[in-house]
Amino acid sequence: MTEPCPSCGQLDQVQHVPAVYQGGHSYYRGQGPAVAVPAGDGVVYAGGQVSGVSVTAVARALDPFPPPRRGGGLVAAAIALAVVGSCLLPLPFSALDDPPPGGAGSKALGFAVLSLPSACVYVAAGVLVWLYVRRVREHRRQRRGVPAARQLWEQGWFCHRCGGVYFADARSERLLTPAHFRQLVARAGGYPR
Repeated sequence: MTEPCPSCGQLDQVQHVPAVYQGGHSYYRGQGPAVAVPAGDGVVYAGGQVSGVSVTAVARALDPFPPPRRGGGLVAAAIALAVVGSCLLPLPFSALDDPPPGGAGSKALGFAVLSLPSACVYVAAGVLVWLYVRRVREHRRQRRGVPAARQLWEQGWFCHRCGGVYFADARSERLLTPAHFRQLVARAGGYPR
């Protein structure tokens, strides 16, 4: 059993943090609304399945896990830039067929100027790849910290009457806000909040 809430001194509205988190998730599935679509001389009724998860504000406030990060956009942008850079590669070689007046120096300058767009696009693609690799490394580091964060998170107790979290041991003599509790959990896991 746990200790009573340090704020109100009661125990009847106290619940373990993992239970509050799990209880705050409702899964639903059902039939979507029917939509009339005109088709030629008649009407076709179309409808679909609807499903999802409803999360309460308290469960969202007590979420111990780092927010998910997506990197697909960075990869797609890097690939698109690489394709654009490849399309620009023949541009400097077109200057070799028709050299500008002024000799070898002018020819080299023309080649460099025409190579600049392709080089800039490849540098931008490289920066996006670097950002993606950095994001993947950060995600791995955060995932390694989840067990330590979960261990601290599972020791928390939530008082529904006061709306705060506390630890049953002597670690906290006062009630913590859910945001402060999440900061402690994130710090234990080594990931920023």
